Amino acid sequence: MRRPRAAVAAVGLLLALTACQSGAGSGKVQGTDAELACAAVSRLPEPMPGTDDGKAFDIVVARLVGAEELARAAALADAKFQPLADALREAQQLLNVTSDPQQAEPAIKKARTYC
Repeated sequence: MRRPRAAVAAVGLLLALTACQSGAGSGKVQGTDAELACAAVSRLPEPMPGTDDGKAFDIVVARLVGAEELARAAALADAKFQPLADALREAQQLLNVTSDPQQAEPAIKKARTYC
């Protein structure tokens, strides 16, 4: 079951922006882009769900897209986060090609080591 990339990206970005703005009213910073990316990675299940898991699949996709975008922003600001961004981009590409979160698991494990 394939999901349209644009819709998935929009959901992921919305998730990331919601996390970033949750402390805006209190004036508290919720974390750097890298910390927020790692927070999203830490919320990815182990093991990853199969493609037929409906809502669980959608949640994984949204978190992965959000984490990838936040890691990319962190790497643009500081090159030390490039390995994290690369691992998450690899996971996202595997998910796009296979539509199977379980195939992205090795890249997600790699990303966890950078967090």
